[in-house]
Amino acid sequence: MADRGQIFTLEAVVAAILLLGSVAFALQAVAITSNTASAGDTEIESHHRGLAEGVINAAVENGSLQRTLLYWDEDASEFYNADADGHYVSRLPPTPDGTAFGDALERRFGDRQVRYNVNLYYRNAAGDRERQRLVESGTPSESAVRVVETVTLYDDTALVAENGTARETTLADAESDFYAPNVDEDGPLYTVVHVEVVLWRT
Repeated sequence: MADRGQIFTLEAVVAAILLLGSVAFALQAVAITSNTASAGDTEIESHHRGLAEGVINAAVENGSLQRTLLYWDEDASEFYNADADGHYVSRLPPTPDGTAFGDALERRFGDRQVRYNVNLYYRNAAGDRERQRLVESGTPSESAVRVVETVTLYDDTALVAENGTARETTLADAESDFYAPNVDEDGPLYTVVHVEVVLWRT
């Protein structure tokens, strides 16, 4: 009888160990392999998307998005005050010696533990898609939010000076030294730029 009791006790201990091991394994598997965002993460990403769309829409209306694309030093073949790679790290330069679009992005996301990249896409003379980096803050996460706006530039569109004011030099004047080529040599269109803002939490 005592032997049978010991067997039952041993079976209970083994069963408890197996149960605890199964629970631990299940918790680790969920923590490591789950790619499903929580409801909170989805809500935050949706909120960031809405904020980014608001910033871009306002920048289109007040003209600061276009001015940012034209904040170009054709003598150096890079944006004003850019780093050695020709773009900005972490953020656009602030106004007055910079862009209102950069200020708006920083106000919205600078204190939210959010990083952002800004990429400019356009077509080259062969019709292939190319990218000019504007702001680079790192490698986006898989859950990064992407918002895109289209800006049309014309031959008579003026470049922007370092202090943010319009210059007399137009895109047609600076054609060979501007990052995007003229896609319509016979017409008034210069190019179409797709501005992509990529946001992700740190």
